[in-house]
Amino acid sequence: MGPSRTAGRLYLSLPHLLALTLVAILIAALGPVTEPATGATANLGRFSPAFSEPTIKGTDTKDKCIEDHDGHLECKPAAGSIAVLPSGRILYWNALEGTENVKNGIAAEFGKVSINDQTRILDLAGAEPRWTQPAVNDGGANPDGYANEPLIPGLSSTEKYNDGALFCSDLTMLADGSVLASGGTAYYDDPGADGAPFGVAELEGLRNTRIYDPASNSWKEGADMHYGRWYPTMVTLGTGDIFIASGVQKLLKPVYPGHPADSGMNVKQTETYDPQKDKWTYNGAAADRSLPLYPRLHLLPNGKVFFNAGGQTFNPAGQSYDEALWNMTAEYDPKTKSWTDLGLAGLGTLTPGFRGSSFSIMLPLRPDKKGDYSEAEFLSAGGTVGTPPGSYVSVPTSAITTVTTGAADEVATRATANLNQSRWYSTAIPLPTGEVIAFSGADRDEVVAPGTGFATTQAELFDPKTETWTPLASSPHERTYHNSATLLPDGRVLVGGHAPISTLYGKNMTIPGGFSPNDGRDPSFEIFSPPYLFRGPRPSIEKAPREVGYGATLKITTDRPASDIESVVLVRNPTNTHLVDGDQRTVVLPVVSSHGRVLQVIAPPSGNVAPPGPYMLFVNAKHSDGAIPSVSRQVWIRS
Repeated sequence: MGPSRTAGRLYLSLPHLLALTLVAILIAALGPVTEPATGATANLGRFSPAFSEPTIKGTDTKDKCIEDHDGHLECKPAAGSIAVLPSGRILYWNALEGTENVKNGIAAEFGKVSINDQTRILDLAGAEPRWTQPAVNDGGANPDGYANEPLIPGLSSTEKYNDGALFCSDLTMLADGSVLASGGTAYYDDPGADGAPFGVAELEGLRNTRIYDPASNSWKEGADMHYGRWYPTMVTLGTGDIFIASGVQKLLKPVYPGHPADSGMNVKQTETYDPQKDKWTYNGAAADRSLPLYPRLHLLPNGKVFFNAGGQTFNPAGQSYDEALWNMTAEYDPKTKSWTDLGLAGLGTLTPGFRGSSFSIMLPLRPDKKGDYSEAEFLSAGGTVGTPPGSYVSVPTSAITTVTTGAADEVATRATANLNQSRWYSTAIPLPTGEVIAFSGADRDEVVAPGTGFATTQAELFDPKTETWTPLASSPHERTYHNSATLLPDGRVLVGGHAPISTLYGKNMTIPGGFSPNDGRDPSFEIFSPPYLFRGPRPSIEKAPREVGYGATLKITTDRPASDIESVVLVRNPTNTHLVDGDQRTVVLPVVSSHGRVLQVIAPPSGNVAPPGPYMLFVNAKHSDGAIPSVSRQVWIRS
């Protein structure tokens, strides 16, 4: 994907020449996206001043990078992947570590200058943010190298220092609060040679899994998967086991002489992980399915896994010859280990079919009058339309897909009001009130032609009652590819990331004229205070159980009359990367009685509704302008 370099000269493939010609035409025609005028903080929310790690390898600096004694740049990591630990601390790791040392062209140099990604722990509990490094800072995979599958054996480089990158792994939280990272990246040149400054970079998906233990602040190796995966998606099943799908074994040249049937496509085989046994099991041929990279997967309340016809394609060439299948919604049944097609995505809307680089957010799961959870809704907005080559310019369309479970699950999609501006690669965060905020991104595809878009800095809020999007405050920081955001336990949102591919697959540089910043990664964070924090006094939880069993009755004491409480919700501790959190869910708990300041609510009935693990418990107070959430209490759901 991208230009290659031979004998020191840069060559562009035909798809890239066509893409860049289209880029030039569209840039001239479109110009930058304009933003609405600023209004009152109470309506728009507020971004805090940006902050970042204060040191690089013990040296105090406000700069993003410093030079070492060899003239190489050492840089602070950007939050490309992020998780909220049960302690409230933040685990994050870098994306595209080493691009700052590309001198001419990333496709020719990255096999050598890339290194394993740094990880960090961010603690926001004190007056000032504090950072620590986990033991084995890069996750510790493959210190002795990785068994790659070069296109031409013997004609590839074999360096070991970049064979265990966490970049492009997926992450999820296990039931005990540890974080599982699956897959990742081994970098090398193919063709290339050890000691040669140039080659043709290859990114190979790892079979490794790694587990971060918050108690010891350290990484350890988990069992290897059967297939290497770069850009996979994991979903926790109702049993607590982990389902994984997709990814690609080799990004640029997916040709495998030893198993040719897998050539030219993403990993179609799926696997399931048993955390108790630390064992991955191949699910069998009936569970195989062609899916995009980072497929948008969700656990339905009946225990099946829903594919919402979205993902990453690494445009313009995609990864699979059967990409047309990605236009179909589908579900996987862990009991039968097989897939069922559910129909064309977005049927009846203006943009049916596959949606690339768009988020897919599960709206709150709500019990019906019988207390059953039988319906799930998913919000998607922005992104690009169609399988590769797809569209280069992002779209503003927004839609909700509803899956009604029963003897035969049914899917229906309805359009909502459009976004106020088109958004590519925007991270969406579900709030405890049921609202959703979209952050960051760009107005066009920054993978087709990196550095040629205009950053989207204004946040937008989706109101599920009116199904409309409202413009919010704008950030002074431009965050496009590999941006991130996460809901904090206090109801605010941590916003970070930005690790773009080098400009037009050359070197890092920002194109003059207001284009997105492309001079390296952004290690800073901001904290966004949503409008609900300006509506009035917040409720508080005075008493709540720390552990919850399925179907149990919970007694919650608040600081105000129970009649003032609109809802009680559980929010799964977030684990987000590349717009994806396969375990993202908010569960509304039915209130069965209330007296004084005490509410009695019923816990989720099964792991299908809320898989075992850590959740943030919020209560939402009534207000004429919309609900106001409490600070959360950490709650564990035990099977």
